[in-house]
Amino acid sequence: MKFKFRYIMLMLALSVAGCAAYFSVWGLSQLFAGASTAVIIMASILEIGKIVTTTALHTYWSKLAKGLRLYLTISVGVLMLITSAGIYGFLSNAYQKTANKLEIHEGELGVLDAKKAVFEKSVADNQKIIDTKTKRLDQLSNLRSTQEARLDGSASNRARNSVRGDIASANSEIQKLTADIDALNAKNTVLSDSISAYNVKSLEMKAGSDIAGEVGPLKYISELTGTPMANVVNYLILLLIFVFDPLAVALVLITNKVFLLETGHSVEEEAHIVERPEPKARDRKWMGYLKNKMKETAAKLKPSNEGVNEGVNEGVNENNEGVNFNEETGEVVLPVEELPIKQEVFEPVFENIPEPIEEEVVKPIKKEPVVPKGKIELEDIKEIKEGNRGFSVKVPEPKANNTIERIGSNKVVRNGDNNKVYFKREE
Repeated sequence: MKFKFRYIMLMLALSVAGCAAYFSVWGLSQLFAGASTAVIIMASILEIGKIVTTTALHTYWSKLAKGLRLYLTISVGVLMLITSAGIYGFLSNAYQKTANKLEIHEGELGVLDAKKAVFEKSVADNQKIIDTKTKRLDQLSNLRSTQEARLDGSASNRARNSVRGDIASANSEIQKLTADIDALNAKNTVLSDSISAYNVKSLEMKAGSDIAGEVGPLKYISELTGTPMANVVNYLILLLIFVFDPLAVALVLITNKVFLLETGHSVEEEAHIVERPEPKARDRKWMGYLKNKMKETAAKLKPSNEGVNEGVNEGVNENNEGVNFNEETGEVVLPVEELPIKQEVFEPVFENIPEPIEEEVVKPIKKEPVVPKGKIELEDIKEIKEGNRGFSVKVPEPKANNTIERIGSNKVVRNGDNNKVYFKREE
């Protein structure tokens, strides 16, 4: 279980760090949209450097200089703040898109509510007019009833005619008021139908929109706490960014510690440990041959050393319990308690040694300068060098028409060759 746990920790640490890096890089690219590609490259390298620097600080803390440790620690802290800022930009941008959709949705609902409010106001105004006309109608009805009672009690024709005129005027006004009230009631009926249509449309928009489902929990929290929804979202984002990246860094440190405790190696050292491959058939055959030779040599030397070592090893290895000898590999396995120091034993690895290749040794040609001294002297001229033979007096150059047959008293020239001088024999 321990073997699996450290790899689970490693995958978890890399997953959390990778998610934090992705959100941070994407958020920073949204904040600096004018150079998003450059920001993505820069932020990605910084995120990788942060993880590697954190691991290096944890592994080699005691071996680093104090100034370097302080600088790297501050750098990791600043990079964590940058990562948190990127995550904040990513989450706030995501909420802003939802908020814009919500604002548009609420604006459409507001337009419907405004139209509905206009119709409702018209209905209310018409209702007030209807109420006023209804009161006037009641007054006229009462007046007509009174005039009709006076008509019955009038004795003169003039009084009766006056009462009849009042009654006719009241009837005419009553008919007009009744017509107006009927028209207003019909108008209110149409307006009420429009209001109902707007109500239905508003309900359909609320029910068919996905925005309400996205911001529903935030709206409930906002209503519960009495805080504006934008502030609620801001607090939630701050909680996330103060947990996300610090958790990633902490998991990286814990993973290194788990690897160090369980295997004695850190994650970096574990990655460099390579298992030795199995020896080939040729190598195994060669190893077996060497082991057999070693056994034969030990068997030959054993009789000659019996008397020498007799008494030397007395009482040293009397108890050989727990000592195992593997005849196939030639290894001697001692019990762990008898070994003072636990050491790793590495088996020899026999590699294929290539045969020597005979190659002709080519000696480089040493080039001498044309002018040894770096400048041309008179002695370097070929004609002067050949003429200077080491004599104090230069040899005279032969002339084409030189016919001298004798030089001095005891030297002669033969066959006309002036380049050769012969000594004269004494007669």
